Amino acid sequence: MSIDIFNVLGSSTGNSLIPTRDPGSVTGSAWIQANLDLSGAVRENNILQEFLHGNVPDFLRNFVGVTASDGTNSITYVVMPDVLCIGSNEDYVRMPMNPHTAQAIADKFDCTLPTKKMVDTIWSQAVNKLAPLPWGPPFDGDMLKTYRVGVHNGRIQNQLVGKDATALTSGHKKDVVLTNRLYPNNPGRRVAIYGWIQLNGQPIQGLNPSSHEDTYEDYSHGLRMIANDCMVNGAPMRMQDVFADPKLSALVSDEGILKFTTY
Repeated sequence: MSIDIFNVLGSSTGNSLIPTRDPGSVTGSAWIQANLDLSGAVRENNILQEFLHGNVPDFLRNFVGVTASDGTNSITYVVMPDVLCIGSNEDYVRMPMNPHTAQAIADKFDCTLPTKKMVDTIWSQAVNKLAPLPWGPPFDGDMLKTYRVGVHNGRIQNQLVGKDATALTSGHKKDVVLTNRLYPNNPGRRVAIYGWIQLNGQPIQGLNPSSHEDTYEDYSHGLRMIANDCMVNGAPMRMQDVFADPKLSALVSDEGILKFTTY
């Protein structure tokens, strides 16, 4: 991790806009039970409200520095150590959601979603590289149900026994990502996913911007928040300016200038 980014931009970089968690907020397991029979827009709104009211474990507020360099230019950006979770430090659940809900949360927290290249960089620097745990067939509507989110979360937690669960963790979820293949303005109303990187460094899910509509989510999806404030060549920048720069964009995108930057 680069210390400079925290010294220059402040120790709270990436988390200053996350509301304080109310001590009376529900735990992750309680949220799962309360939403077992819900789906679609109702469940999506329930997800959004928890994040807008700061119901995230404290460790997610401790963003972690990730550094990339092309030999000439370098960037350090800060990321949540895990994907978005509802609950407390002791009882939390990693929460899939559609990209519009994720974008609303990112806007609230002054964050961006990652690109495919950023997912790869985060995985390469993760302390906890976890094995993907696909549920397997049948690939039917059961994939979208709330109970499966909870069961899959428990399987991930089992992999973290004996590890520092608050450290940078990757490989356990497919990421919802930004890609120019949805430019301009996502005309096909799709969600792009990528990841489930195996321990050998190969993803199960290649970049897929076409298979699912932009209201879709299932148990396998994760949402990684990345602070918009970053450091490039030792100076503060905004991630959107990096995305738009013909040279600097190569630090975070393997598609050149990133034109699709928000859902």
